[in-house]
Amino acid sequence: MTYLNLESDWTKFISPGAVFTSEIVSDANAIDPVGLQNTEEKRDSETVQSIASNETEECEKQGKWSELPSLPLKKIYSFLRRKDQINMSLVCRSWSEGYGSPSVWKTFRFSLQESQVLMDSCPVLKFVEKYSSMFRHLKINGLCSENKHLVKNWCRHFVELLQNLTRNTELISVEFKYFSYCLTHIDTPTYNYICRSIADFLASQHHLKLVEFYLCPFEYQESVNLLRIIIENSRESLEHLKLRDFVSDENEDSNAAKKLPMLADLPSLKTLETDYSFIFENMVAGQSTAIQAVKNFKTLVLSKLILYNYSTYSEIEDFTGLTSTNWRFMKTLYPNLQIELILTVDSAARRAFEFFILPNMPISHLRYSNCDFNVGTEIVVLFDHLLACKTNEHLVYLKIDWEEPTQHLSSTINPFLHACKKLKCFELFMYNTTSGVDVLLESWLENRPETLEKVIIDILYLHNGNDIPDWNNINDYVSLLKLTGLNIKIKYKGKI
Repeated sequence: MTYLNLESDWTKFISPGAVFTSEIVSDANAIDPVGLQNTEEKRDSETVQSIASNETEECEKQGKWSELPSLPLKKIYSFLRRKDQINMSLVCRSWSEGYGSPSVWKTFRFSLQESQVLMDSCPVLKFVEKYSSMFRHLKINGLCSENKHLVKNWCRHFVELLQNLTRNTELISVEFKYFSYCLTHIDTPTYNYICRSIADFLASQHHLKLVEFYLCPFEYQESVNLLRIIIENSRESLEHLKLRDFVSDENEDSNAAKKLPMLADLPSLKTLETDYSFIFENMVAGQSTAIQAVKNFKTLVLSKLILYNYSTYSEIEDFTGLTSTNWRFMKTLYPNLQIELILTVDSAARRAFEFFILPNMPISHLRYSNCDFNVGTEIVVLFDHLLACKTNEHLVYLKIDWEEPTQHLSSTINPFLHACKKLKCFELFMYNTTSGVDVLLESWLENRPETLEKVIIDILYLHNGNDIPDWNNINDYVSLLKLTGLNIKIKYKGKI
């Protein structure tokens, strides 16, 4: 038998490429799919029997690392990747026992390599069988492959994982990510089997605080069903919910929509991050019923809504659309609500921002951009609309694309910036122009927006040649503004 030599620096037995992190993670990608099958048998069947007398004497001089107290031992484990934790667990019995402690297995990531997916018996699942009762945070990454055989195998391993967790685990958080390829390249029976397995798993969890779906596009009926199950079983505990690319089709199922809960059915929800979808629209539109039905309703705690939209003009027309009255009810139910709106528009820019930005929306963060260059952002009309909706009363952060060359940058932007009562950070993206930037910065030397603390101007300049118009003036004004206390940066992309 080969023994590891204990030296004063315990890190010498750790692989040179070890990455330290504050989170304890079991990453299937970090586990050797062949050697892993023998690891557990080694640990269970072998005990380090003795160390040669000279090694024992040296160990005693160095303070007997095998007698390291459990708290420092757990801390050391927390810094290591899974394969380094395995190496550490083979040093001695005491360290092996530390490997099996709940703190090591608090967070588990299921992310398989292709070599592991191809195996009939996935080695990672041996760890799940043994330690899943200790899991509290689960992170599942789908397989990004168009190979149908690989996808089918991955689905089999994934279902086995969920079945084990359904029996043995009480989780605090669960994250599903990157299922697009898997859900696209499977047949209907397999898709239905996957959906049932996820539904059964979620139904077994009653204390979830965080649930996240990212790039997991289910059909509308399955999306509604999964959301309903989450709310029914973790109603009182759920604090953070993320639904990004959660619905694959754009056609609302009226029968499924009737089963959709309202946001008020989640009394502990603090953060909701979602795309603008039929699901979101229906959950918000139903809030008026919640106010009318409950006379003495409890103050709800939802304080952050992160709302995304990348829709084209035709897709907007498919929605019913929320109203300022809907948002007034939302403000009544959630008095501390702040909205972060990430809005990417196409050539129908005006139609888009008039649809999504309405009175009574407490928008604290706004990111406004185009999906194509030079499509016409109608900036003046946008600012007029923001003022009409009183968005300036809530706005703390504004990022905006300015792709139209203009000498009137200052006269267009400044009136809105000065009207904002809370704005602290302003970011501006400009494409192939610096026109008007120097005039804007000069105006701030004389009359800077009162609350503005940070400015970032990002310039993508792709013209041939090395000269950027007004560049010397811009640099001079940046230096002067920094002396006044403004945190300002100019970023460049392209040749200068």
